[in-house]
Amino acid sequence: MIKQPSKVSVFNYGFALGVSEVFFLTSFYLSILDVSYFAVALPFSAVFLLVSLYFFIRTDKVAKTLYKQRVEREAVYSFYHKSFGIFLIIIAALICIALAYLPFIQQGGHFYILYCVPMAILCLVPCITSYKGMKLSKLNIDKASPHIDMN
Repeated sequence: MIKQPSKVSVFNYGFALGVSEVFFLTSFYLSILDVSYFAVALPFSAVFLLVSLYFFIRTDKVAKTLYKQRVEREAVYSFYHKSFGIFLIIIAALICIALAYLPFIQQGGHFYILYCVPMAILCLVPCITSYKGMKLSKLNIDKASPHIDMN
């Protein structure tokens, strides 16, 4: 069994996410070259994206426990802020690629549509989780820090 991450960082799920994108870009490159093996790389990309989401959920649990213990609140906010940006960019890229392949359905574009749309919907889960965690930790950081009024 894999041990829980000791600190809250985007690097806990970043490596699997990077490998997923390498497989996705490889399949994209192979489809541009008109090689019929481009569809083989898409399932590997999906598996590594799912692994990345699993690691995100584990890191999210650690972030919630650290937040409840009132430890490393800035690191928790930073984690959620970076994760929200990363997954929002991934969602936008996947939706744009799915829309770009709509005219090419007969030439293998259906593989990309069937991959990109469900993966974009699946990436909504960490994006929403990050947004909620970011708003919660930001709200409490603002309450905890004193504001100096210069008037």
